[in-house]
Amino acid sequence: MMNLNAHPQKFGGESRRSFLRKTATLAAAGSVASFLKTPVYGQDQAPSVNVAGANERIAVAYIGTGKQGLTHVRLQKDGAQKNNIVQVAACDLYEKHLHEARTMMGLGEDDCYRDHRRLLERNDIDAVVISTVDNWHAQCSIDALEAGKHVFCEKPMTRYLGEAWQVYDAVKKTGKVYVIGSQGCLDPKWHKAAEWVKAGKLGPLVWGQGSYCRNHPKNDEWQFPVDADANETNLDWYRWLGRAPKIPWNPDHYFSWHKYYAYNSGIIGNLLPHRFHPLMLASGNPEFPRRVVCTGTRKVSTNREITDTTHLLAEFPSGLTLVVAGTTVNEQGLPDMLRGRRGTLHFASSQNRVEFKPERIFADESEPEEFHDPVKVEDIQRLEKNFFDCIRSGQSPVADVELAIRAHTVLCLAEMSDRLGLALFFDPATRTIKNGEGKVIPPLTYDSVIPTLPA
Repeated sequence: MMNLNAHPQKFGGESRRSFLRKTATLAAAGSVASFLKTPVYGQDQAPSVNVAGANERIAVAYIGTGKQGLTHVRLQKDGAQKNNIVQVAACDLYEKHLHEARTMMGLGEDDCYRDHRRLLERNDIDAVVISTVDNWHAQCSIDALEAGKHVFCEKPMTRYLGEAWQVYDAVKKTGKVYVIGSQGCLDPKWHKAAEWVKAGKLGPLVWGQGSYCRNHPKNDEWQFPVDADANETNLDWYRWLGRAPKIPWNPDHYFSWHKYYAYNSGIIGNLLPHRFHPLMLASGNPEFPRRVVCTGTRKVSTNREITDTTHLLAEFPSGLTLVVAGTTVNEQGLPDMLRGRRGTLHFASSQNRVEFKPERIFADESEPEEFHDPVKVEDIQRLEKNFFDCIRSGQSPVADVELAIRAHTVLCLAEMSDRLGLALFFDPATRTIKNGEGKVIPPLTYDSVIPTLPA
């Protein structure tokens, strides 16, 4: 590799860069070896009470069998033998979705439920996959954990921050395995980045960036066709609303719920987790935020409540700042990067590849380096396998509740910042949110009244 320093200083016959690289390698060897033996984040958990050993079959049930739920059903059916699982039950509030799941899994009528609580009464279920509308993530997760089930929950963790802490506390109380469904967390490039960061390759982290941007051809992101078969006789509408405001049957709200704040936070909860969770993993030490600021606009796609463009800025106690953007009206995003005092990591978007480039002033001390793994990016089945493996081993999954609560705190504060027009500060010791004047700001809930911001 080309020497980036034309006149290297010599140390006993070798260049200063070579000398420092060797000493740094020896110093970091112990920490790197330790890192490779454990997940990037999280502590070991007690073994499952439902799964006795590594060879025991895991009985899986599914709560929510719409589009994403059926994706999990199909993928886990394909990988059932490899993962040693059996699909035993399903729950959905729409009979048509439930019938599709029943047919795909070959279940009997007695194994299909309209009320998730009845499903959770079964003692033969070890784990559940939750793919409901966001405003049901919390209750289904808590009920499942308290019923002794391990939980794989689609992102975002919950609709609001307060209920996310309830899920967190339930995971800690029950000791069950919990995974947040952000499949990019299993991509090797983020873990190699964390290894380099923990080994001191980048020096102190300064700031990182990422984005999730797309452009709908009809300027109609998250607008889905209404199924003419759906009505209140075969769909439990008022139960589906949960804690969201009670309104008469509205097919657009049901099929295109991503457009409405009652059920989700839009880009913040549905797109940005794909970048935010992995970037936090890459930092090697996911933190709660110190300060979060976010802006959103809705000027291009106007047939919705949620924004069509969002920019998030999160500052962490270590000094790292993450800049994450999302839009549904332009495909050109920010390159995924993580910057440190000594060098920068550049992540490929469609490959498991990350490149380290030293800063110019440190070019004589370290060389550029590249890591590549042939596995495909954002593979849901790898995240699912990690979930099942951890149920048997008692290890903490990569996308565990510790990562989930930290990332979700950022995302929830981002929604608050945007909708309330505030810069927000967070104290993890007391779980409180304050504005710049030190005034405590209550987190948003299903009952919050959002003021109209100045035009």
